[in-house]
Amino acid sequence: MDNSQELDRALRMSQELQRKAEAFQSRLSEVTGQGSDDSGLVQVSVGLSGGLSDVYVDPRAMRLASQDLADAFKHAHQAATQDMQNRLMEAQREAFGDDLLSGMLDGSRSPDELLGDMRRTTEAGLDASLDEIERLRRRLS
Repeated sequence: MDNSQELDRALRMSQELQRKAEAFQSRLSEVTGQGSDDSGLVQVSVGLSGGLSDVYVDPRAMRLASQDLADAFKHAHQAATQDMQNRLMEAQREAFGDDLLSGMLDGSRSPDELLGDMRRTTEAGLDASLDEIERLRRRLS
């Protein structure tokens, strides 16, 4: 492979990684999770940070004892957080493949840790591509 072909290859790799990163970034704003308690009387939505973004309480839930209502909220929030993590992993898988998911499927890492890893991986890939382009530019000069 000559220098021109190597440079073209490095540029294509860099552009592809940039395209994937941009697609993933635009998709992140859409990632939410929904969950409900077992009865469906309490339903919540969470954003990327895990914070509540929407809450629905069926009027029948007001008949529950206060502790039961609190437990319903906790269960709905846990379900919504798990749903959000699943949707986040799916968005990541669609953008980058399965490489960044190792260790994530057991739920042992937070969304912030996942996003940090994805950002670092993307930055490292872009840095490597730029280094390769610079190396090839020097060889061609």
